[in-house]
Amino acid sequence: MFLNNMSHDIRTPMNAIISFTNLAATHLDDRELVKDYLGKIAASSNHLLSLINDVLDMSRIESGRVVIDETACCLPQALYDLQSMIRADLEAKGLNLHMDDRALVHPYVICDQLRLNQVLLNILSNALKFTPAGGDIFISAVERPGDTADTAIYEFRIQDTGIGMTPEFLEHIFESFERERTSTVSGIQGTGLGMSITKNLVQLMKGQIAVESQQGRGSTFTCTFPFRLSEAPDAPEAPAVSHAQQFTDWHILLVEDNELNQEIAMTILEEAGCTVEVASDGAEAVKKVCRSLEAPYDLVLMDIQMSVMDGIEATKTIRAMADPRLARLPIVAMTANAFEEDRQRVLSAGMNGHLGKPIDVDKLFATLQDILSGGQSK
Repeated sequence: MFLNNMSHDIRTPMNAIISFTNLAATHLDDRELVKDYLGKIAASSNHLLSLINDVLDMSRIESGRVVIDETACCLPQALYDLQSMIRADLEAKGLNLHMDDRALVHPYVICDQLRLNQVLLNILSNALKFTPAGGDIFISAVERPGDTADTAIYEFRIQDTGIGMTPEFLEHIFESFERERTSTVSGIQGTGLGMSITKNLVQLMKGQIAVESQQGRGSTFTCTFPFRLSEAPDAPEAPAVSHAQQFTDWHILLVEDNELNQEIAMTILEEAGCTVEVASDGAEAVKKVCRSLEAPYDLVLMDIQMSVMDGIEATKTIRAMADPRLARLPIVAMTANAFEEDRQRVLSAGMNGHLGKPIDVDKLFATLQDILSGGQSK
């Protein structure tokens, strides 16, 4: 079943990536056409990544490896961030988003914001996908009293004016690999795992999810969660770093065993003005750090899975060095091991931060600037 459902889904964006790459190579003299092809390659790449993430998420849920990590969260801010994430898609399709959080009496709660975002974004993605141009999407958040004084029930309702679903499909919407073929949307959309993942995450957060839909009139998803109440956090002090700060003084050691990944990371860093040296495994990185006192590194970007010595062992070796200037060298994981447990593992090993691959350039430099300006690691 898995191979049947995934073969078509993976080949579709891969075909676009390969085909548009070949077309770009044969039209290098047409700047606008190549730019258009690159945009389509980027869109197909992001779609392929979302398919892979869905499969991995489902696998981790089924094996019981998803952990709910609850921290303080501002719900209005979370909703605003969601709006920012989908703004470009809304504008591209000509959709109208309406948000209402006026019924939130206690905006600060204790919850897993990452998983809450994932639940709401999965539902919003479907609304974006199946609502025709000029349509409307409504998001509302309502608070009701909880069972105890320090809890409340939060209801999130996402409604769209899209194509809706048949009663037959509604009975199976939360099952894995279920997708509805329609005359409005060509072919099969996505993996058919998004709603199954969403329901599992809602249940892990001790919530409930329900859906109503009519063909031609749209759909409404309602999620309810029992959250503990929290106080508003103290406002953080703004870091004493100029936004105009350049990166020309940064001396970076890039530890990466894949030559293509080396080239990508080096190009990104050097075009920003950094000086970059490369180590191809953890053992070489340790040697370079040992010899770096005359020309010290500002930071190490460390891959995790490498031959000879992996990134975890290399980090522990550096942290055990006798010279405190070397032992305290900032180290940031930059790895395809991108789950929460991977992040916790690298932080426990003594690293200062964790960045997933593919590289998010904005997040890369935001993280490096935060660490090198004395901010807290993330």
